[in-house]
Amino acid sequence: MKLGRAWGSGLAVGLAGLALFSACNRKKPVEINPIEPSVAFSRQRVPLGSAVEVTYTWKLEPGAKKLTQDHQAMVHVLDSYKKILFVPDHRPTPATTQWEPGQTYSYTRTVFVPLRSYVGPAEVRMGLYNPAGRGERVGLKGDDQGASEIKVGQIELLPQTENILLVEKEGWHSPDTNPAVAGQERTWTKKEAVVAFKNPKKDVILYLEADTNYKAFSEPPVLTLSVNGGASGLVVPIQDADVFLKKVRFSAAELGDGDWVDLKFAMNQSFVPKQLGLNADERELGLLVYHLYVGVADQLGTVPDVVSAGPLAAPLATPSAPPARTAAAKPATKPTK
Repeated sequence: MKLGRAWGSGLAVGLAGLALFSACNRKKPVEINPIEPSVAFSRQRVPLGSAVEVTYTWKLEPGAKKLTQDHQAMVHVLDSYKKILFVPDHRPTPATTQWEPGQTYSYTRTVFVPLRSYVGPAEVRMGLYNPAGRGERVGLKGDDQGASEIKVGQIELLPQTENILLVEKEGWHSPDTNPAVAGQERTWTKKEAVVAFKNPKKDVILYLEADTNYKAFSEPPVLTLSVNGGASGLVVPIQDADVFLKKVRFSAAELGDGDWVDLKFAMNQSFVPKQLGLNADERELGLLVYHLYVGVADQLGTVPDVVSAGPLAAPLATPSAPPARTAAAKPATKPTK
């Protein structure tokens, strides 16, 4: 993350503060709370731009002290020069205030590996810090690399070319940046959109992380995912405005015998922000996609929460114009994402 901070006196103050912090650390070693973190990956070799399932484990010894505030899990993935590549920080499950001495807590999260200019071995470190305070870190048990960062494992990052290539065919707007996540892009679709990928002739798992402007729809939004003309797919009701993650398995038979597969995204409606008085955007919008990844199922390891596609009850509806709205029907204002 880039911070808009001037050089000069600010840097001097920062270095002075760092020196003071280091001096304090030498005089007062961090107290170790016997909580031992560890990590496991669904696969050890992970291409850039792909998804991987990460299981985080926190083992509390009987003598561990209760954490009275909710702490954030710090996760740093570093290259061979110890430079941070990406930071999949998160809140543990359950919250740290619910942890009990003598217990072990494990949970699995999907991590989307960002595109970087580095391939090779990557070191993984974990820690705990208090986001509500001054970012104070908990002293943990394990291979401490300094500043209460515990080395917990390693993965190998592979080139993006190891992934199945996705090609946007129609119905996609240009990507824009996500103000909530530095460096992340996201892309709006129109009411319908199609992306093509090279057919591996094997079962695949589709990862889709997306949302939409829920209040801009006159009825609850519904997404239909389908392959090769709409014979097989999955209907996904969108329950609210929150970002959702869907993992959908398409069998080799559903992908067909062609060299390429067309994957279609069809919303039951679309909207134009300007017509609704939200902003000046005149584009037709349907679904906002943050991450889209297709991987060969037997290469992904154990993937939780996968839903299998199946025959669709009826052909997909043909495109229609965005629903008309009157000023009286205008929804509560929500900035378009």
